[in-house]
Amino acid sequence: MITIHLLGDSLVKAYGNDTDNFIGGWGDHLESFFDSKEVRVLDYAEGGRSTRSFLNEGRFIDNGLFNENIFPYGMGPAYDKIQKGDYCLLEFCHNDDNSKDVNTYVDRMTALGIPDEKGIYPTLVPTDDMMVSTENLPAEYEGLLKNSGMSEADIEANLAKYKEILSNYNDKYYPYACGATYKGYYKFYIDKIREKGAIPVIVTAPARQYFKDGKIESKPGHHGGSDKFGDFTFIRATRQIASEENVPIVELFNFSRELFEMLGEEDASYLSSIVGNDNQTIGESIYGRAAHWPEEYDKYREEGNFLKVDKTHSNRLGSFIFAKEIARELVKECKELAAFKLEKPSKQVLAPKRIEGRLGDIEKFMKEYASKY
Repeated sequence: MITIHLLGDSLVKAYGNDTDNFIGGWGDHLESFFDSKEVRVLDYAEGGRSTRSFLNEGRFIDNGLFNENIFPYGMGPAYDKIQKGDYCLLEFCHNDDNSKDVNTYVDRMTALGIPDEKGIYPTLVPTDDMMVSTENLPAEYEGLLKNSGMSEADIEANLAKYKEILSNYNDKYYPYACGATYKGYYKFYIDKIREKGAIPVIVTAPARQYFKDGKIESKPGHHGGSDKFGDFTFIRATRQIASEENVPIVELFNFSRELFEMLGEEDASYLSSIVGNDNQTIGESIYGRAAHWPEEYDKYREEGNFLKVDKTHSNRLGSFIFAKEIARELVKECKELAAFKLEKPSKQVLAPKRIEGRLGDIEKFMKEYASKY
């Protein structure tokens, strides 16, 4: 049996069944596109993790800190389970950039580095001598919070929050300013996976639903925003490391961007999860907030009794569509898996009422996209 290991964040995470959840990650569905007698999927992804924090927390290589009960489905760190001939899909980005400004400087944010004259970002791999003690917060952190205009009360709350986070790490960790870069962390994973005789595959992060004049906007907090070399800096860096290390790449960013723009801002939002008036995700059963899909989702959307549409996280249908495209691109890049891809998935996911009339458009788009790429 071939195992596909999934490493990543909340967009990759498996949240549970298609009945009790509104929110979904493509890790919920990927296995349904393959023969379960030949291929299994193990999903280690967790929300809010970046290339750096996933490593710091011992979610990839065991640091002696986490026990199996803390990890998704009790699996424990990924590295020990990776075998020769396995595939490892990596999707990080949403938490590496500064989407929440300096708030996540301590645990999530990852340095992109300064590009050279050709727009190539540096690949500086984390090494043991870059690690620092978890006893104290980075000296510069309080100053960064003050410079951001944060109130004294919020500054104190952030300091307390991140002291607690560090107390849950092992005795050392990689800080933001350790010298390693986003591409360097990716190379760390790639090298370790290849040492096991497994095949790394990079999946570019899906676009956030930030629209401007009908197009997905490159803005601060959306995968790094833009610089003089182009838009979506972290996505470009992801493509660079895949090319430089000769790693197969699945282009979920381009796919999602074109899909959202085809549907338009309003209809595309019906592929998204929603956030309640308590600022908590509605329909997330693993945290005791189960809600019936899609009937209750439709009711929330019709009545407007919620805080906002989540511009980042997919709902059950959106994540299923992502998984379908990933499976298509994966077997194109990794020929061995093609023999085990099902002609029809082992399940289907119901659609919200608003988007039912666009399912034909989505199917047509996916066929045309596949013919182009």
